[in-house]
Amino acid sequence: MRNRARKLKNPESRHLRPGLGRVRLADVAAAAGVSPVTVSRALRRPELLAESTRAVVRAAISRLGYFPDLIAGSLASRRTRQVAIVVPSLASPAFMTTVQGASDTLRAAGYQMVLGDNNLSGEDEVALIASLLGRRADGIILADIAQSKAARLLLARSGVPVVETWTLTSRPIDMNVGFDNRAAARAMTRHLIETGRRRIGMICGPLRQNERGRQRRLGFLDAIRAADLAADLFVELPFPSRLADCGAALAELVARAPDLDAVFCSGDTFAAGALLEAGRRGWAVPERIAIAGLGDVELADCLSPRLSTARVPGYRMGALAAEMVIERLQGRAVASRIVDVGFAILARESTVPPLAAVR
Repeated sequence: MRNRARKLKNPESRHLRPGLGRVRLADVAAAAGVSPVTVSRALRRPELLAESTRAVVRAAISRLGYFPDLIAGSLASRRTRQVAIVVPSLASPAFMTTVQGASDTLRAAGYQMVLGDNNLSGEDEVALIASLLGRRADGIILADIAQSKAARLLLARSGVPVVETWTLTSRPIDMNVGFDNRAAARAMTRHLIETGRRRIGMICGPLRQNERGRQRRLGFLDAIRAADLAADLFVELPFPSRLADCGAALAELVARAPDLDAVFCSGDTFAAGALLEAGRRGWAVPERIAIAGLGDVELADCLSPRLSTARVPGYRMGALAAEMVIERLQGRAVASRIVDVGFAILARESTVPPLAAVR
């Protein structure tokens, strides 16, 4: 029994044996041969310690597998130094640059990012936001605008900085960084019209709980009606959407209108699926059918032919949103509560002949 008792006093042995409890800060201090205050400083204010002391403490933390109790610390400071980012769907690569921009900016300021997916569902959105706020997120960044009244009420009453992104709104819950989705879709469709296309269809993601998609649908209709063209060719994809669904949507449009000569897709991933289907069926792009997207994800410039699209500064949106949250958390007012990051039309080979296409 005495031998067993001596073993339990060894913090490394204590950690490695199941059921013996979590490694404490005091265990790290004992293993490193320093005081608990020194360990705490190494974690919270490392610049106050000599590098040799920090190295000893880091080695003990790594050896023991110690992690600090952030909840206990947050109860005293009322801050967790965690900012949540909520995306509509993890299946869409379009939002990942925004997540990266926010994550890089938060990390540089000493904050950690927590990622959530609301699954394009109002109920999931409310449950997720309530969970994040219940875990004391210091701020919330949405890769969209809040869809449901219940979610908006939760966020408005939360007392934490909130930034809605990807969609401009004149009535943000708190702050907003986005672009005009309707104008971007209108400009992209107008580009197709300017290349001489007259039978133009649209492939769009699910419109329910998707303000971005609804605005892009309206932008498409704006351009089509302004040119006095038929606006009857539209396919709404299921959720979640696969590349095969996008290909099937293009095939459906051609079956309904054999003279179809262009398709605007509300996202680049949808356009990629349409391009692959056109290649499989031997429909030359852009000669037989021009295909355009929106977003300018990395894939767009790697396809053959390269995809014409509307470039959206996703990384900048995430970085700006994070900067706004940090400013507010540090007690400073933001320069502007609503920021329009704009978009740019990129005419590539999927809508114009290679010699005429520009990057």
